Amino acid sequence: MGRWRIDLSRSNNQGTLTKVDVPAPNSLDLNFNLEVDEASMTMSTEMQLAAKQRQVSALSYSPGKSLFTTAFMLWMSGNSIQIFSIMMTGMALINPLKAIASVNQTFKPFEKEEGINLYIPKLIFISLQILSLGVAVYKCSTMGLLPLTSSDWVSYLPVKPYLEHAGIPL
Repeated sequence: MGRWRIDLSRSNNQGTLTKVDVPAPNSLDLNFNLEVDEASMTMSTEMQLAAKQRQVSALSYSPGKSLFTTAFMLWMSGNSIQIFSIMMTGMALINPLKAIASVNQTFKPFEKEEGINLYIPKLIFISLQILSLGVAVYKCSTMGLLPLTSSDWVSYLPVKPYLEHAGIPL
């Protein structure tokens, strides 16, 4: 196995090594052309517009990517009322609401671009956030936090008047 060696006795008059004194490593091309063609560096406006449209599309579908992860975490937290399941359900409820409230802020970097339609991507983003919110509401239902049965509304029923009274004779 070859080793790199530098002979320090072969230096110039100032006591430093020169470029000629240090051999180049194997397979190094010292005649490499560093010039870059300008045509390969610039993109056409159609290609830039298509790339930005792909970025907007990826941003609009990003809530769908985390939907199954959220559903799995909600499933793993269980149906009992505990601090972990309440925290997971609360975050699953709050995060989509925050994202829906800030949809214009999310797409703000792309609003100044000419030729990019943001209506459809915003609708996709909002619909996926509503779907995520629906998963969280379903979790609240399975935990018994939503008043869905008739027994949850018993206190609002009117009291029936008694037509007869019975008592023990003395």
